[in-house]
Amino acid sequence: MRLLSLLAALAMTACTTAQAQDPTPDPTGVEWQLLAIDGHIVDIPATLTMTASGDVSGKAPCNSYGGQNRATLPEMNLTALRATRMACDRLDDEQTYFDALTVMTRLDRADDRTLVLTGLNGRSLEFARDLTGGLSLCTTCAPQDGG
Repeated sequence: MRLLSLLAALAMTACTTAQAQDPTPDPTGVEWQLLAIDGHIVDIPATLTMTASGDVSGKAPCNSYGGQNRATLPEMNLTALRATRMACDRLDDEQTYFDALTVMTRLDRADDRTLVLTGLNGRSLEFARDLTGGLSLCTTCAPQDGG
């Protein structure tokens, strides 16, 4: 009986250790806030939220948007994004964000506060869990950008 108890305890420890070492913790269900595009901090108010079923949505500077990730995370293959059609003075910033988002092919997380999407031709988008806390440092930025 003692051997059975010991084996059960070891099995539970192994499962806990495997979960703690997962290099890409689950990024779904979090509203990620845009911090940088292509390694440069930006002042573009945009968010990204993903679901376990592959839905992708968020708010860009002017419009809400949505789409579907047809790949299994951490890989990405976004469908064409659909967006509302509100006009505002930041449509150029919105287009810059959408142009970058549509070419992303992979998602990585260095920690629980940072999400980095990478894509074609070295493109990247970096998101933070909470920009208001002041703890977000750009991991993809050159040193002169504050990273």
